[in-house]
Amino acid sequence: MNEFLDRMSEVLEEPVTPMTRFRELSGYSSLKGFGLMVALENDFGRAMDIAEFMSMETIGDLAAAAGRSI
Repeated sequence: MNEFLDRMSEVLEEPVTPMTRFRELSGYSSLKGFGLMVALENDFGRAMDIAEFMSMETIGDLAAAAGRSI
C-alpha cells in the first residue's frame, strides 16, 4: 500500500482510500483530525492551518495538499 494511505489509516484506525471522506467515518473525532494535521506536518512536511484543514473533504484532498500521489 501507499505510505500516505498507510499513515492516514493508522491515525484514523481504519483502512482508507483516496476517496474516503474522513469526517464521515464512524470513529472520526476532533482528536483524530488533530492527529491527521500532526501526521501531515511531522511525517510529510506539510503544515496546515485549521481553515485549510477544514476545507479538505477526502484523504485524496489531504494527499494533494501534501504533494503526495496516491
